[in-house]
Amino acid sequence: MQHILAFFDEDQIYSDRFKKFASAHSNCPFTVYSFHDYKALEHFSQDHPIELLVGSEIKDFDYGAGPLSSGERTDDELSEACENPIYRIPAKSLIRLSESPPQTYNSSAQNDAVHRGHEIYKYQSGESILREIMSLYGKKETVSQRKSTGELAKLYLIYSPIGRSGKTTFARSLTKALRKDCNSLYITLEEVSDLEDSHCDALFHDTLSEAFYFFKEGKLTESRFQDLIYHSNDYDQLLPVRTPDDLTTLDSKEITDFIEHIRSVSGKDAIILDTDSILSRIEGILPFASRIFMPVTDDPSSNLKLELLESHLSKNQSPDVLNRITKLIVPDTRELEASSDRSEGTDPLMEYASAVIKNYIYY
Repeated sequence: MQHILAFFDEDQIYSDRFKKFASAHSNCPFTVYSFHDYKALEHFSQDHPIELLVGSEIKDFDYGAGPLSSGERTDDELSEACENPIYRIPAKSLIRLSESPPQTYNSSAQNDAVHRGHEIYKYQSGESILREIMSLYGKKETVSQRKSTGELAKLYLIYSPIGRSGKTTFARSLTKALRKDCNSLYITLEEVSDLEDSHCDALFHDTLSEAFYFFKEGKLTESRFQDLIYHSNDYDQLLPVRTPDDLTTLDSKEITDFIEHIRSVSGKDAIILDTDSILSRIEGILPFASRIFMPVTDDPSSNLKLELLESHLSKNQSPDVLNRITKLIVPDTRELEASSDRSEGTDPLMEYASAVIKNYIYY
């Protein structure tokens, strides 16, 4: 049974949005409940054992008698119950949300921090709040359950010179299918990409543009990269660039270095790189890919493009790289939707991606 994290703030939109974010986060070990009404939280705590309470100061409260929570509280924390009623809630552990930003280090700030106990700054990203919660709660700060061995993430590159080949659809399905067996991450180098997850939180999340900027500045650390990852129910991804011009931030050599860098700091088992049709941008990455999937079509007019591409690659890439290129014909989703043979509840694209994994990745 998962432990309960109760998240309290009198701003209902704020508390509900954190619940939605944390509940969708693959690394959150709690069942998260949000509250904006103190009485509702108090009533809930009477019937549900709260492992961790994260709450803001209650501004309008009737200071009557009530139970003081104990558990792992210090004497200083219990003595502050009259100042902050959040301490009356019976929870095993408590972390306060502060409206004041962290102070710069000095002796008085250190003494104040000791007195106030576990406290984190309220006005920061959901990713940062959750990371601080996990750190204070005593969990290891990581987004991957595998031990850190210094091993690079596997790279699966999806490239096609042919339009409307199902490249992006396949790349996303492959990421989702791989997630069943490993920790995967989707990245797209498309100049213009539709945002598959239309949830409003994604629209305000950092993107590949920010990752390029931090890499260029030499500041793309492991912890910073974890903040850039967008978590959804389907898969984790680095959201696409904000504008096509952002892709020119790095030249082709720097893009290769960037991909190699994030393989070491992503904390992932596999990275699925969905590229655009500009070969010069990603040709330097090909030797580092464990497998290169090339969606094609059975349209005869595309044969010339493939012949030219194969001629170029044969002159500029090693036989080992050429042997890792696998051509695929991705099922047409429009035909699948119109098919009467389709079984209810099945996803043919996921079945196709799973078959590709079995035949070309876990063979």
